[in-house]
Amino acid sequence: MDEIGIKAEVLARIRRESKGRDLPTVTGEFSLNGTGIRADLAILGEHFQGIEIKSAGDTLKRLSSQLHGYTRYFDRTVLVVASKHLRGLRDINLQGIEVWSREVIGEWQCRRAGTIAAVAGNTLLGLLTAEEERRALRSIIAVDGSVSSDGARTEFKHAFNRRYKPTSDLFWKTVRGRGIRREDIALLSRYLPERERFRDAQAAQDHEWSNWALRMAALAGASAPA
Repeated sequence: MDEIGIKAEVLARIRRESKGRDLPTVTGEFSLNGTGIRADLAILGEHFQGIEIKSAGDTLKRLSSQLHGYTRYFDRTVLVVASKHLRGLRDINLQGIEVWSREVIGEWQCRRAGTIAAVAGNTLLGLLTAEEERRALRSIIAVDGSVSSDGARTEFKHAFNRRYKPTSDLFWKTVRGRGIRREDIALLSRYLPERERFRDAQAAQDHEWSNWALRMAALAGASAPA
């Protein structure tokens, strides 16, 4: 199973685990600012979770540095791997990281229990854009210049939800009452509306050019000598 297929199964599990509660805000390819690392899935609910996926087609070359970034910013880090990678994990520091895998046919299994931390709110603010961080600090900075961790965490949650909740809500609404399909994963991109507007504009432009070419051909035919 490739990364997209694994994402679909991970999100199906998250939906099952959220039964009776509000679904979390989820996004794909979440950038951990300044690290060059993108989390395959970032999930904000009761905790801030990062999901790293290593399919059978991936290698573990960058995994140590990736996990270091994950554990800095996420309360809970979950590593989902193809079974072929289990042996390679022996040489990687997995302290606090939850590991899941499965055989080609069978159920997903938790291979290693992880822990849930409480990342400092000030650290989470480092994931925001410069403008988002300034806005957050204006809201919570005390007279003496100090910033409470709880206040910073709350502001991070607000900013994360402003940025990603619209696409997350669209995703959960689209897959309601049915299985999650591979093609659904694209809905998690916050750039999807921009891409759709560009695609529609391009199609309209192509239509205009096609009509213009037909009109020019018709005029040329009409003006040709008998």
